[in-house]
Amino acid sequence: MDPVTTTSRDVLLLGAAGSSGRLIAAELAGRGLSLRLAGRHLGPLEDLARVMAGRGATTAVRTVDVGDAASLADALAGVRVVVSTVGPFARLAGPVADACLAARTPYVDIANEWSAVRDLLDRDDHARAVGVALVTGAGFGPAATETLVLRLVAPSGAVPAGVRVAAAAQVTRHGEGVRRTIEESQSHGAITYRDGQVVREPLGSGATILTFGGAPRRVLPGPVGDLEAARRASGAPDVVAYIADPAAPVSVLDSAAWAEVVAADGTTSAAELVAGDGLRAMAAIAAETTARVLAGAAPGAWTAGRLLGPALITRAIGARVIVDGVPA
Repeated sequence: MDPVTTTSRDVLLLGAAGSSGRLIAAELAGRGLSLRLAGRHLGPLEDLARVMAGRGATTAVRTVDVGDAASLADALAGVRVVVSTVGPFARLAGPVADACLAARTPYVDIANEWSAVRDLLDRDDHARAVGVALVTGAGFGPAATETLVLRLVAPSGAVPAGVRVAAAAQVTRHGEGVRRTIEESQSHGAITYRDGQVVREPLGSGATILTFGGAPRRVLPGPVGDLEAARRASGAPDVVAYIADPAAPVSVLDSAAWAEVVAADGTTSAAELVAGDGLRAMAAIAAETTARVLAGAAPGAWTAGRLLGPALITRAIGARVIVDGVPA
């Protein structure tokens, strides 16, 4: 462990000591990247740094307040990319992305809140103007469902009439930060696109049963990043993104994603993806995205799925994909 926090590093990992951060740190270190582990409390960061150093990783630690511009600017100094796991992203991603734009430092996050993903993508013009890549949704939900949408719309190249997506990420446990993010996101109710317009309804409206990943699942429209990712990947005017009903029992262990595209003539095409633990898939997607950014991603605001493409996402998490009943 390098105690000198001013030493340059490949990655500034915000929220490194959290459940998501620890898994991402291991994935990044496994790629030979040097890390600046950052968060609110020094003790857990130092504990993680010792574990990482025992595995041969090059690390430094520092505390940072993402709500303080000066603290963020200081933390960004000398890093090649910032990776944020700090939620709720609807409140906290904006200041970090703005600090990255000011410092001209690329940014990656694992947001899966509709408003957070949309707001980051709306920074596209600014990101292009300063020559920086901003990437959001580098987690299981947005990336997995978006890759399925991209596969389904590619053959015809036509804008579909409607798209539905669903994700069910089975995880061993949720950290406190993830729990708070989910609760805050769901408080906004159900959000969908109809005729290209945002429609807001109480959470639970439009609940249905979908069968994917080998099991029937009770799902409901949710205010998740998958919604915005699917809309921008397809251009469809009608888009719904389903989440697993939190009150429904879990009968399968694998994480799964599903997408359906309805063409203008009413014909449908569907795809599904099955992976393992959702948190580990998230960490692999985040690390793959970070490596791509470090290799030279084009400036602008991206989703992870659009940046990497379907093949890289599925390969990163070792997922099985089926398109219209045929293994892809």
